[in-house]
Amino acid sequence: MNIKTYPPLTVLSSIHQTTIAELQKFGPVMAELYAEAGRKSFINGPLHWIYYGMDGNPDTVFTLEIAIPVRKAFLSSRFRVKELDFFKAITFPHEGPWEQLPGSHAQIMERLAENHIPVTNECREVFLNINFAEPEKNMTEIQIGVSPGKTQNRPNARKRLLPVYI
Repeated sequence: MNIKTYPPLTVLSSIHQTTIAELQKFGPVMAELYAEAGRKSFINGPLHWIYYGMDGNPDTVFTLEIAIPVRKAFLSSRFRVKELDFFKAITFPHEGPWEQLPGSHAQIMERLAENHIPVTNECREVFLNINFAEPEKNMTEIQIGVSPGKTQNRPNARKRLLPVYI
């Protein structure tokens, strides 16, 4: 696990209210986002699924934002083009089928709780390699938002306001 601060990112996005149980229905939205951004030749990075207010309970309604980074803003009749803000997060690599992602999330949350690291209501999954034919080759970076500034395990740490480029 690493703590990283990601710079602002321009994305083409689609926002939905949903539950964990309904996540599988958003596959077509991914395809439509790729088609829209691809028509403009603006794709500039991997697919992001961004969760706001997801607590792990399958019945909790939360906000899902599916986003594709784009080189620059453009007009879209179907989707929103916006800039994601700086994002400070604990990152964790997940390799393998997406059905195993909940276990990886649980492991990260346990470590954060053990180290008294405060989290935000935002979590991202960045799909670095997507392989539908061989899901064991999927590579996803899980990013759990952490509160900027001091954390209980680093009481003398100063607030970091500049992005870290990796």
